[in-house]
Amino acid sequence: MRETLSGYVRAAAVVERERMERLARMTPEEARPIYDDLCRSWATWGQTSAEDALERLEQWRLETLIAVREAMACLARREGGE
Repeated sequence: MRETLSGYVRAAAVVERERMERLARMTPEEARPIYDDLCRSWATWGQTSAEDALERLEQWRLETLIAVREAMACLARREGGE
């Protein structure tokens, strides 16, 4: 269990570092649609149906799981685990 938790901590650090690197490389043209989407999400908060909200949450959950899985695989490769 401790090894698993330790792996998640290291994977989270990898995901965060990669996110920061991606954001630092982003051009204003790439960043603007993301910003606009965040603003739209905030403006429409509470106006969407529960079904739509759950669908968006599920999509986010899947994207997060994939990111963690990729980070764990990357970490394993770096440490010679694969």
